[in-house]
Amino acid sequence: MKIGAHFLPEDFPVFMESVQTTERAGYDRAWVVDSQMLWEDVWVYLTRALAATERIQLGVAVANPLTRHYTVTASAAATLAQLHPDRVILGLGRGDSAVRTLGLKQVATSKFAEVVPRVRALMAGEEIATPAATIKLRWATGERVPIAVAATGPRNLRLAGALADIAMLQVGANPIAVRWGVEQVRAGAVESGRDPDEVEIAIFCGMWVSDDLDESREQSRWAAACAANHIGDVIQRVPDHGMPEELTRLVEARTQAYDYYEGHLDSSAEHTGWLTPELIDDFAITGPPERCLERIRDLADCGVDEISTAYLNGKQQQLQRVGETIVPALAAIPA
Repeated sequence: MKIGAHFLPEDFPVFMESVQTTERAGYDRAWVVDSQMLWEDVWVYLTRALAATERIQLGVAVANPLTRHYTVTASAAATLAQLHPDRVILGLGRGDSAVRTLGLKQVATSKFAEVVPRVRALMAGEEIATPAATIKLRWATGERVPIAVAATGPRNLRLAGALADIAMLQVGANPIAVRWGVEQVRAGAVESGRDPDEVEIAIFCGMWVSDDLDESREQSRWAAACAANHIGDVIQRVPDHGMPEELTRLVEARTQAYDYYEGHLDSSAEHTGWLTPELIDDFAITGPPERCLERIRDLADCGVDEISTAYLNGKQQQLQRVGETIVPALAAIPA
């Protein structure tokens, strides 16, 4: 079982200290948000973080093909992969805060399905034909850059199974919901002729390890509030979504609209006030170390390969505590 930590590209000295602490604590991956209107530039921060660390993999979580042309993203990722072999991951999605803060719609799933293989081919140094021209990255030498695809609804989960190296699920941390999400990914892999075991499963969720359960939940409120926005979109646009109650009850309970500018991914934001402890626990791993490890074992049984936790800028003591109490135990938990 792997463990990852997500960071916001802001307050550069704190960001750098946090990523370095993450590496020392034994985390496998660090992910950096791409949202140009809310935070600073992901590629600048990613470049500096790679140069200041030695082992940990770093990924973009996640880029979209609307605010940057996919060839620009492919070029940036392949460049970093040349400089730091086997340490760069490219996360792709249809666009959340980077797009919504502009008042624009997410990229259509059908369009996104065309982009992912193009990005992979370009980074590998291959020539591809587009409606406008035949193109290639002239300088690319076949860099290996795993692609993660972020997904919540059944269509995008199945697309991740068909196209991704890593499916990053935003379906919370309730084993029933996670098992449903993993089933969608595996079905998408089978439908496309792939071996489902080729697709790594990461769950994007909150996690706060503390003997004070109330503190853990307070620190993890962001995860359910953010997920409600995505799940609500799926319910509205995909009538036959098939999501379990463990996901849909979050939207049924929501009483406040989500405000990206007021506090995206912020547990202290006003739009998290409606959340109950039970709903928070559906989308985060909370409590003392053994309680957290029990949930992680349950998630491993569902097919999860990475617990991808957020957001940890400046949370040095929490990172160290995870390194001392959670990371050593992960080696004994088969993904």
